[in-house]
Amino acid sequence: MPDQQLESAKPAATPSRSRGKLVALAAATVLVLYLCYLLIQPFIPPIVWAVTAAVVTHRFSQWVGRKTKTADAKATICVGIVAVLVLLPAVLVITVGAQQIAKAIEGWPAIQESLNAELAEHPRLNELWQDFDLSQEAPQLIDRLRPGAVAAVSTPLYLVVQTLLTLFVLYFLYRDEDLAIDSVRSVLPLSDAESNRLFRRVDDTINATMFGTVTVAMVQGIMGGVMFGILGIEGATLWALIMGLLAIIPYLGTFVIWGPAAAILAYQGEYGKAAILVGWGAIAIGLIDNILYPYLVGSRLRQHTVVSFVAILGGVSLFGATGIVLGPVVVTLAFFLLDLWRRRTDGHGDLVVTGI
Repeated sequence: MPDQQLESAKPAATPSRSRGKLVALAAATVLVLYLCYLLIQPFIPPIVWAVTAAVVTHRFSQWVGRKTKTADAKATICVGIVAVLVLLPAVLVITVGAQQIAKAIEGWPAIQESLNAELAEHPRLNELWQDFDLSQEAPQLIDRLRPGAVAAVSTPLYLVVQTLLTLFVLYFLYRDEDLAIDSVRSVLPLSDAESNRLFRRVDDTINATMFGTVTVAMVQGIMGGVMFGILGIEGATLWALIMGLLAIIPYLGTFVIWGPAAAILAYQGEYGKAAILVGWGAIAIGLIDNILYPYLVGSRLRQHTVVSFVAILGGVSLFGATGIVLGPVVVTLAFFLLDLWRRRTDGHGDLVVTGI
């Protein structure tokens, strides 16, 4: 009885005090989450690329898992194969590209001599060129190029570190795949049906981006580079890489490179080569997207051209290279959340499980 009297004598928590504790808890949670974001911010690129690789190779990793006895063996085999498939082509392209850049630098005097000869035939352009005093512009030009030079020196080491971190994260994603999915699912304020829809949408977006956008862009770049090589255009491999990167961006594409190249060929009197390049670029390179994309993506997500344009360019501007994946994923999450609100406010809840 005395204990019960003491318990009843304790003052009950007031609503304002409970709200204060709740606000303090929410503020502490937000602060800790923000600090966690600052901690992982340098590692966002390798995490994004590791998750992307894990999603794209999911079926392959499952097949390897059925053939191996342990999760460690599965992860080791998958990471090794991914490393070989990604690193060898990258090293080859970078090596050839660097050689062609060096060759272009060595051939600059001949290019400058040819340019001076062309300008001599156009007095007005020659006058404008002569008015450009390189000796006065050189200091400002050096100041502008200095950050780029520092980045050029530090970029190889940065890429090596990021690649190793990506493979490190990817190993544990392969090994602890179920644990990772269950952990994400446990912190989502969603039902099982909603979580499944979300995972499916993100999976479709990543696959559509990598297979339908990046792969098609690589094929378009290779096709452009091959034609450049056949027509005898210098630096075909380097131009192929540039065209592949530009092809990722909707409504820019390879035309930004092969269009001016065809114009230069025509200006030089190479009308046959110019016509071949225009035909190859407009028909073969231009139509390959309509042929390959449905085959690679199938019934998976294909965003509207305007949405895709904003997602990719905005993503690259905000996140850097990882924006190629993060941009479309963020847009997909936005559409998913808006649809989720619509379903809940309409009173359907989890009853409607069709895709958005």
